[in-house]
Amino acid sequence: MPKTRSTQGERLPDAAASGAEVVPLSGSGPTDAHLAMNALLARVLMEVARRRLEDLPGLTEVLQDQVLVTSGGTSSQAYGWLEAEAWQHGGRPVHELFVNACFSDCAPSISPAENVLVTLLHEAVHAYAATSGIKDTSRQGRYHNRRFAELALVIGLHVERDARVGHHTPRLANRGRADYGDLVAELGHGLVLERTPHLDRREQTNSQVNDSVSSAQVDAARPAAPGKYVFASCQCQSGRTRVTIRVARGGWRPGVTWCRACDRPFVPSL
Repeated sequence: MPKTRSTQGERLPDAAASGAEVVPLSGSGPTDAHLAMNALLARVLMEVARRRLEDLPGLTEVLQDQVLVTSGGTSSQAYGWLEAEAWQHGGRPVHELFVNACFSDCAPSISPAENVLVTLLHEAVHAYAATSGIKDTSRQGRYHNRRFAELALVIGLHVERDARVGHHTPRLANRGRADYGDLVAELGHGLVLERTPHLDRREQTNSQVNDSVSSAQVDAARPAAPGKYVFASCQCQSGRTRVTIRVARGGWRPGVTWCRACDRPFVPSL
């Protein structure tokens, strides 16, 4: 007997008339998994805000009312980004906090789950600063300044100085790992749907695997090696806040990642 898959709330008159067996949605398909995963990302981030209520007052309201947390695939090699006023909700602008769902494509020194949490917290700092009147970047959004570093430390990120981008956040601080260990574990169990990397990116990564050097393998006699990450910014010039992305250096490919607003490629920060 032929089977017809129904959608919740819809009638399928032809199914009954034809004698077809109607199979309800099970709730365990990839679409449901993606919805659940996005809900997990948002819930984990809100729990961080709750635990930092005294240190970052107002963060809960910012994330709840002004930020949309989502994930998916992208031709960009960025772990994620915050795009200002990318959405509209009830006539009000909403920021997009996007997490790249190629979770396993991260630095070898950090787990995919921790890297996702680092991305969420890094972008949450930008959202908090943007809605609090705090200038946390300069050089058209490419340089993460001292104010950003202060907020990142408060939220539980490990902060390192970087000559090109000011400060970057490669992992959780020891305090963050102690405070958020349960959340990292929850993410580790909940990130069940992963985006397959784009083919050209996968080929490029494989071809460079023998040339990549981790920070622990840098020869002290050689000039200082670049950091683990590339920070690149869009080229918007019409008053729109520029977007800066963080990409594992081995996965960076110039000219591949383009800004949807200005239709120009992201360029590495100097």
